[in-house]
Amino acid sequence: MKLTLVYAHKGETRTVRLNPLRLAWFAFLLVSLVCSIALWGVQQYQNLAKQQTQLLSQLDSLKAEPKLEQFEQQLRHRYSQLAVKVGQMQVEMTRLNALGARLIEDTEFAAEFDFESIPPMGGPMLDIDDTSHQPDNLFLDLTLLEQQVEAKKKSLNLLESWQQSHHLVNSSYISGWPAKGPGIWISSPFGTRIDPFTKRKARHKGVDIAGKEGTKIRSVGAGVVVWAGSRFGYGNLVEIEHGNGMVTRYAHAKAVLVKEGDVVSKGDEIALMGSTGRSTGSHVHFEVLKNGRPLNPSKFIYRKASA
Repeated sequence: MKLTLVYAHKGETRTVRLNPLRLAWFAFLLVSLVCSIALWGVQQYQNLAKQQTQLLSQLDSLKAEPKLEQFEQQLRHRYSQLAVKVGQMQVEMTRLNALGARLIEDTEFAAEFDFESIPPMGGPMLDIDDTSHQPDNLFLDLTLLEQQVEAKKKSLNLLESWQQSHHLVNSSYISGWPAKGPGIWISSPFGTRIDPFTKRKARHKGVDIAGKEGTKIRSVGAGVVVWAGSRFGYGNLVEIEHGNGMVTRYAHAKAVLVKEGDVVSKGDEIALMGSTGRSTGSHVHFEVLKNGRPLNPSKFIYRKASA
């Protein structure tokens, strides 16, 4: 097969011979080009179809979302709930004010704890629109209420701490008899005495209060039990710390009714009278110490109770 090529601008001709192999290669290249163009066209069509599907899906999802009116209705409902919450907090503030005023009524702190006044506060002034029914105003109200509630809580906590401390001071006040009942009497005083065992003069660091075995022994003040068990010479002993360096001891007990670490109040039962340890009979050896120095317990036994 012959193919003649004519060059117009030169007036020349050229003859190309095409054998079957060359013709086959030419046909293959032509078919490949056509297939490539067709494949590219198919891919572009698929991409367009995919984009169209995505757009339709987004449109359907937008149609499925709540309408604007429904959204506004939900927003109004939540706003109403917020307004109710603000009202409840304002009522709670009124209750806190009344409670605080009642607590300080009979104390010397009435001037320091004024629950009727707005707590001191400050800061630069920021102008806002005076629209009473805007969410921003509700959030501002909530912020102010939160500050006021926090101030009231701090005041109430301080007042509670003072009252607890005041109560502890009163209840830890040491006074009264560690044992009461018929036949109770002081069988051995504080100070120098004749030791019942050696028959020689010896110093007695407490007072002995005689009574029937099993008589209840009570704490003469509030405090913490720091010893509850046997100790040489004392027998079964209960030792209580009352704060400010004050300690009381109750010795020779038949049985101990408390344990170390217990917090006891004034008048609580702590032991039963007995004759354990270095003892000649049923009694309670009662000591009062201040920073480790023995004091005469009789001053506390006959002491008037705190008001």
